[in-house]
Amino acid sequence: MTRPTALAALAALALAGCGPADGPAELAARACDAQVQQQVQSQPYRLDLDVLAAGKTDDGRGGFLLSAPITVNLGLANQSVQQLECTVRISGEPPVAEVVNLRFIW
Repeated sequence: MTRPTALAALAALALAGCGPADGPAELAARACDAQVQQQVQSQPYRLDLDVLAAGKTDDGRGGFLLSAPITVNLGLANQSVQQLECTVRISGEPPVAEVVNLRFIW
């Protein structure tokens, strides 16, 4: 690798970390996904975090309700699509998301 190429690669890596910070919806969606992983353990699933974040609404109690389709047992004979509802409270600085409730609706 030549020196200009190496410098360009380093600059690209440095800029990759300079993207916009996640907003509350993205932070909440990641917290919901982490909770789903604990619930389903080793079962394969598919959850689109962008769709989940886009489904964020105010829950009326100071938190957020996120909702999106989730496919559980992905690729298995008992695969099913359900609706995921996840209630999240965000607090602190830097903000931390806490899952208050997680529901799989058949």
